[in-house]
Amino acid sequence: MKSRIWFSAICISALLGAVGCATNQDMARINDRLASLERRGYDTERTRDQRIEDFRKSQTEKERQLRSENAEIFAKIDGLQDQIQTLNGKIEEKQHAMGQGMSAGAGGDLDSRITALDQSVSALKDRVTRIEEYLAMDGSAKKAAPSARPGTEQSAGPDKAAEAAPPKALSENELYAKAKQEFDQGDLENARSGFQDFMKRFPKSSIADSAQFWIGEIYFRQKWYEKAILEYQKVIEHYPKGNKVQAALLKQGLSFYNLGDKANARLVLKELVTKYPSSSEARIAKHKLEGS
Repeated sequence: MKSRIWFSAICISALLGAVGCATNQDMARINDRLASLERRGYDTERTRDQRIEDFRKSQTEKERQLRSENAEIFAKIDGLQDQIQTLNGKIEEKQHAMGQGMSAGAGGDLDSRITALDQSVSALKDRVTRIEEYLAMDGSAKKAAPSARPGTEQSAGPDKAAEAAPPKALSENELYAKAKQEFDQGDLENARSGFQDFMKRFPKSSIADSAQFWIGEIYFRQKWYEKAILEYQKVIEHYPKGNKVQAALLKQGLSFYNLGDKANARLVLKELVTKYPSSSEARIAKHKLEGS
């Protein structure tokens, strides 16, 4: 009888030991999988951040080159304006010397040269405008524009002084509502200016993440995908707990797709699906990933 009891006890102990070993092995495997997933997530995020940083650096260099080109164009415009003034002076001299009987050939030659120069100036100004629009530097570009010739300045009268009076500063909610209304109405340039002003004045606002997102959205609608990517990245980095991160990731991924950079596009969309699997943006990202 005692031998049976001892035998049963030994069997139960062996069974419990086997169960304990199995449980420990399962827990070890689970821990290994969790650690592996964490490493993969960290590596993915680090790769994405590095690619965004590389992209940002390339855009900064491109903007630096465009600013340099912008300055050169202004210098060319300045030179062409000098030539136009010189030619105008010559025409006036000939007209004075020859009176009303000035030969049509000489005048026509000078007129054609002036017309050609005017066209060159106009083409250069159009090019400057396009560069300014890309860099979103309307304010600084005006400061960099050639100053008026000596003697051409006009004193501002009372009416102009009144027009130059600064407008009343809008409140936080008023400024946001005005910019959003302009966005909804399709006035993208004024909307972008309004949201950028909002971000300068109220960067800690509870709706700052939305204002920053709309800046990226404006660039996206204008097909300036490089700028859009960088503006969406500000939402992701500066407002990680806001409700616009998912949308920013989605639109950032779509921007990369539109630029033909499928590698970065898939990386961003996969991050969206991993971090926010139940979001509506994640469902769109999955569909895009499956179709690409």
